[in-house]
Amino acid sequence: MTSMQFMSWSLNEPSNAQFQQYAVETEPGVWRVDNPNAFLNWGGDQKNFWIAFLKHHQKISSFGLHDFGVRSDGTIYSYKAGTTFTVLNDEGQVQYWIRDSLRYLLDSYPSIEWFLQAVCMGAPVESMLDNESSQTTFIHQFRLITEQYIERFPNRIKGLEIDFEKSSSRPREFREAEKYRDFLARVKNEIAIPLGLKLRVNLHAMTGDFNPYWYQWTDYRTLATGRDKNGNDICDEWQIMSYDFAHNNSAPGPSTPVWWLQQVLAHVNNVFRNENVWIGNAAYGRRWPLEAKRSGTAVRYWQLLMWQNGIFKHNIGRPADTGAFTWVDQSYIPYCGFHDDESGYQRTFLHCYDRFRVDYGKLQGAYNNQSVIFRSTYQGQRYITSFSKHQRSKFSGVEAIVHNGTARGNYTTPTRWTPDGFSQTFTAYNTHRATYRPNHDLERCELDEEAGNVTYSFHLNQPGKYRLIAVVYFPYLNGKIPLTINGHTYTIGDDVPDWYPFYVNPDRHFYDCGEWDLQISNTIQVGVTEDSAAIMGFVICDHFEHGMTGGYVEYDVNLQAPYKRGTIENGIVTKEEASFPQHVTLTGELLRRPPRPAIVWEDLFGPHARLNANGEKEVKNLVETPYYQRARMVTPSGNQYENRQCVGTAELVGYSNGNWEPFAENYCFADARGQSAQLLLHKEFQFNPHIEADATALDSGQVGIRFYAKGKGQTGNGYLFLADFQSRQYRLVYQSNGQSQTLATAPIGTLQVGSRYTYRVRVHNGRILCLIGSNTVIDYTDQSTNRMDRGAHGIYASGCRIRCHRLHVATNDRYEPMEKVQVIVDSQEQPIALEESRPYSYDELGYLVYSGFNPDQGLGISISNDYENLPIATIPSWIGEKKVKIRLADAGVWLRSFYVGDSEGYSIAWNSDLEGFMTTLKMIEDYGCKGVAMWTVGQEDPRVFTYLLGRDDR
Repeated sequence: MTSMQFMSWSLNEPSNAQFQQYAVETEPGVWRVDNPNAFLNWGGDQKNFWIAFLKHHQKISSFGLHDFGVRSDGTIYSYKAGTTFTVLNDEGQVQYWIRDSLRYLLDSYPSIEWFLQAVCMGAPVESMLDNESSQTTFIHQFRLITEQYIERFPNRIKGLEIDFEKSSSRPREFREAEKYRDFLARVKNEIAIPLGLKLRVNLHAMTGDFNPYWYQWTDYRTLATGRDKNGNDICDEWQIMSYDFAHNNSAPGPSTPVWWLQQVLAHVNNVFRNENVWIGNAAYGRRWPLEAKRSGTAVRYWQLLMWQNGIFKHNIGRPADTGAFTWVDQSYIPYCGFHDDESGYQRTFLHCYDRFRVDYGKLQGAYNNQSVIFRSTYQGQRYITSFSKHQRSKFSGVEAIVHNGTARGNYTTPTRWTPDGFSQTFTAYNTHRATYRPNHDLERCELDEEAGNVTYSFHLNQPGKYRLIAVVYFPYLNGKIPLTINGHTYTIGDDVPDWYPFYVNPDRHFYDCGEWDLQISNTIQVGVTEDSAAIMGFVICDHFEHGMTGGYVEYDVNLQAPYKRGTIENGIVTKEEASFPQHVTLTGELLRRPPRPAIVWEDLFGPHARLNANGEKEVKNLVETPYYQRARMVTPSGNQYENRQCVGTAELVGYSNGNWEPFAENYCFADARGQSAQLLLHKEFQFNPHIEADATALDSGQVGIRFYAKGKGQTGNGYLFLADFQSRQYRLVYQSNGQSQTLATAPIGTLQVGSRYTYRVRVHNGRILCLIGSNTVIDYTDQSTNRMDRGAHGIYASGCRIRCHRLHVATNDRYEPMEKVQVIVDSQEQPIALEESRPYSYDELGYLVYSGFNPDQGLGISISNDYENLPIATIPSWIGEKKVKIRLADAGVWLRSFYVGDSEGYSIAWNSDLEGFMTTLKMIEDYGCKGVAMWTVGQEDPRVFTYLLGRDDR
């Protein structure tokens, strides 16, 4: 039992026609009950609503009359009758009262606190916020209505309730939260206080200040600053609508997941006085179809029992061609619900013949010794994904596999590799420049070891055109391997685009050298490689594909025919085999995403903080690594005798400066107080960049992104997008040859020192977008596009200490889709599923050939940023076991659950019951809140009232 107070609202009360069977009003406030059992013939919601009041009215502390709709001009209409039925007539008298059944309850139960609730949904809310004249009309009419209800129901009406809802917010400059606060103050001052009533406001569930952003118009902290004319809070009670986290168009799940409610309660606790706050709880559940992508539908608890007892089955509604309500051809089958430990809800799987959670999928976990598919957790929910695609090369017409090279001179062998599908082991050869030793007597340099080289010789059955595929190793960003192929020169690395995905990770791969005229006897010579690139061998074939893909997960699916109720024999219900569908639909609970700019580099920095045998960091400063080189001049070894040393021609390298120390907690740190520091990749890219940096400024200095930096060995060139915490400005700056030009500025807004933000820069054909998170703060077009032909990119700080948690460099010239999956049953590949239709081709690496900011703009494509149950194959059914694989054809697709069920109709239902109610109430009670607000009476598990104390028992 709990001492928590309980409130709810009107929605499911019987209509006037229904209630006339029960009672009639003989004079105001006096009722004659003609048939006390009439409610037994009402519909499920109405019957349960009435039973709840008859049996448990003493447990209801407060009740909102959800009956007063608000138009955009502030006029009030009968919410249940429709917008054309204005509550007041031209003389200001109430002409449409609440339903007879509600009036009966007001007269019968005076100890309940009854609130008149004003309901405004969607676009009219914005009109009410923006127009004081609409507010004035509303306040005038609502006061007239309230006065007449107080007169008709003396000592019953205790408060007013504002239920304004909309699922989006305009930008902060519209000051919607402040407008709402001021409007509520008017309602309190002009109606509630003069009439001696409380004011209660329903608020969307939020987990932080202005978070989520689509509900920022009801920002709690802003509303909490409001005061009425007596200096008190503008609202006496707040009701948090902490339900519908899972909704009709979301992934299946509890309406109020515990982890989310915990975040909501923590935020409430930080802003409001908990004793004035009601926390919402859903009485209903939902059922989501699994055989097709359709919205879910609300399911009352009594309807869930009908499903579980085999009284309901699936239907397809009323098809347009017949107009007749149509049930699908399947048996009425009873089902058990499963308890969800986290939420306390029931999960029921209807006409679903097998199902799998994340941990029951067998990950095909490695390919070519590289992990390619993973299990992970986000907000308490497990999922399977491939974070990036890997190369699963496809060869046909293989004529030769060349893996034995002859190496000479100065070389090293950094690694070996036996690719999956090959019996041969390839050895990597990293060939170096010649080395020299000084002869001090003759003051000259003499050859110590000749330049490294490798020779591969191979034979073919006949001459002709063949595909030459090199096996290579690219540990860093500027790999080059010079070849001489039967006397013709070719350099591996010269003709690849800057978005080539095989630099660094995965470093060993097959490289397409194109088509070559080859002889029966052939020789390939390898010269000195650059940036530690290594040659490992060759494959000569007729056809080659990179085969870019995500990983595979396998399920052991076992389908068995279900049973249904049979006849009753000796008082016992027998069972008999139910019909089994001809076809089953395989459905994945998937989170897909819009295409992302092709990723070139992403660093979380933690892996750099490895410790050596002495317990010391192997890397103390990232600018000393080949990935981020310090801007300086270096003098390599060579054949010139200078200062008693053998040196070569001096070279400029690097774009970085400062001390950037990596930490195992996945960040790097730099102290740029009194100076500037930047960490840039050691490569000038020739593309339209997309750059992200998650960073925290620890002092009031400047933090941001350096992009299009030019000139090796220098640090002061290129563009800067800065958050200047000292001047409180965003700035876009261009620097060159010691000169600095500010191109654009914007106020910094709410950014705070010590908080982590995502800084973004997006560039396309001269247009520069600077963003914080997803909000564009500067949009500038630079006509000097020659500044953007190439450059290096990274993070920048000046005058402060900085933590950088992530650096991400991608290109807006190619996009990677994150949407497709494929089913393989008994080794038979089904068609690729869920590929969106776009007017773009794919390149050889699987990228969309599109350059710009949004490849889906104007195409009518909408990919939800939430889990969806998406059918991925429909195939003939079977009885028994089969192995089913799902290939994540794209990276970035999250797979949470996998289902197999009747292709004509199967679904999953989530419903709260007494267990779910108790789970929620325990959390609410722990926070000391006023009580639980259940939307809404008539839909609930009736056992919830057994957990509540009556007013006299608290």
